[in-house]
Order: sequence, then structure tokens, then C-alpha cells
Amino acid sequence: MQLHRARSEFDRAGGNLVLIGQATPRHAAHFRRRQGIQLPVLADQDRVSYDAAGAKSGGVLDLFHPKVVAKGALTGVRERAIQTRTIGDANQLGGALVIAPGGKVTWSHMSKDAGDNAAPEDILAAVRQAVT
Repeated sequence: MQLHRARSEFDRAGGNLVLIGQATPRHAAHFRRRQGIQLPVLADQDRVSYDAAGAKSGGVLDLFHPKVVAKGALTGVRERAIQTRTIGDANQLGGALVIAPGGKVTWSHMSKDAGDNAAPEDILAAVRQAVT
């Protein structure tokens, strides 16, 4: 939701936000409607993009360490959002990439655990740098 709310800033910076989920196209469309987000959501059920980006599959501590659980609970309260049923591999961690025109990855953040998400302002700074 943080990226959805910041989408106008990304537009002004010359960036195009795209989300990729490990789901079917039907699940991706349902997620988009349910969350009310106005961003493209692509479906990668086989997680090919995750492998290409270097995203890791988390272990027990990456998913359920007390610090990870506490951060998730705090984020849920702050964002007024709850985690719903996971589609796909629940161990799959994500990440964020900035890809410049021409296809070169100029910045990336791969999650080390389930609570390790790139801050929208960090992604936005990387987009601004990539388009200059």
C-alpha cells in the first residue's frame, strides 16, 4: 500500500511502478481489486522473476523470528492492514528493483527476512538517479 500511495511521486520522477506476485493472473486481478490499488500487478506463478532477481526462499527464522513478527504486527497496525491468505510459496521473500530504460538493473533490494522491505523513499531516490 505504501507504493500505491506514493505512485504520483514515482510518476513525477519518471518511474513506472509494477508489482509482481507469485500468483495466477486471476489471483493477481483479485488482489488488485481487493486492495484497491491502481498499479499493474503481474502474475508469475512459477516465480521465474524471483529467481532471476535473486530473491531467496526464507527459512523459519526469516519468517517467524520474534523481531520479524513484531515488525509485521507494527506495520499492520500502522498501515491498518492485515496479512490475508498467502498464494504460492509462503517462504518466498521478495524485493524491489529499479530497471532503467534499456533493461539495466540500477538498484535492488532483496529481502533478508519477511520484515525486510525497501522503503518507498529509497526506491524513489533510486528511480530519480536512474532517469537522470
